[in-house]
Amino acid sequence: MVSRVGNILEERTAHLPNYELRFNKKVRGGTAGANVQMASGKTVYGVLYKIEENSFRSLDRYEGVPEHYRRIEVRVTPEAGEPVPAQIYIASKIEKGLRPTAQYLQTILDGAGEHSFPDAYIGQIKTAAGAACLSDK
Repeated sequence: MVSRVGNILEERTAHLPNYELRFNKKVRGGTAGANVQMASGKTVYGVLYKIEENSFRSLDRYEGVPEHYRRIEVRVTPEAGEPVPAQIYIASKIEKGLRPTAQYLQTILDGAGEHSFPDAYIGQIKTAAGAACLSDK
């Protein structure tokens, strides 16, 4: 993340209620990138980074805004904290039938383990990766 935004002012785990992780963003080679979509009753775990305001321009460029992603504001709940506003990226276009590469999925699973995400959520990541070609809406 530092290579994308420069200085990180703060980092902590958080969760985003009423969204779920999907692998429905087409990336180079026709494989899937991670995305989040609204889903009542579901939760996405992640890392909340506090960055300098001017870093958003370079992060937007890295993520491919507006062609590939759009940035929106949501409310996330940091571990042992109250909900706070945060920016997330949502894929501009999604496709059915995509699967992540094994290396990409392992990177996500490594990060989930590094940040001590719940075991049940790590299972959901694996399920989402395997089910990506079966159940995208």
